[in-house]
Amino acid sequence: MRQPIKLIVRKAKVRKDGTALISVQYCYSAEQRVVLSTGVAIPIQYWNKKTGRLSKELPPTYGNIYELEKTLTDQLRKAEDIVEYALKKKNVCPMQFLKDNFHLPSHWKLEQMSHAEKNLNVFYHIDQYVKSKESSVKRCTINVINAMKSHLKSFEAYRKIPIIFDSFDVDFYEEFVKYLTYEMPQMRRRAHIKGL
Repeated sequence: MRQPIKLIVRKAKVRKDGTALISVQYCYSAEQRVVLSTGVAIPIQYWNKKTGRLSKELPPTYGNIYELEKTLTDQLRKAEDIVEYALKKKNVCPMQFLKDNFHLPSHWKLEQMSHAEKNLNVFYHIDQYVKSKESSVKRCTINVINAMKSHLKSFEAYRKIPIIFDSFDVDFYEEFVKYLTYEMPQMRRRAHIKGL
């Protein structure tokens, strides 16, 4: 879901030199909001409140408009990412987490990435999917998913190459179909039979 985060310039905060800082505003609720400076300052008349963008007439003395737009877009996206991450954690206040991390290097991403790496195991995600579906689908459907997982594990052992999300492409599909058709051992047979 898109978060209520936008770029603003506050008229009440015009400085002595006639410029005002562009800020990122996150509205957690109608009463609770966080406003954080982007560090970019312009004369207020060069800010388009409707579009939330710089005016193309901004004099070059305030900076290159395209570079400023990129800086502002990057900061807006950073705020969105931080809030999304905090909301996923559930036990973290997104307003405080945004305040604590917005002006820091993106070290908060390290935790996110390390957490994601732990969970990039294909078989872990199959298990999580099965858990999420146990109460809403028939047991025979769960059995089919578990059989597919077992086939993938068998294929992984046969190829001696770990299966990761990046493995899934046309070549993988063709190899897997060939393995299932001609090479996969049928476990519950007395006679040794290969292929389904």
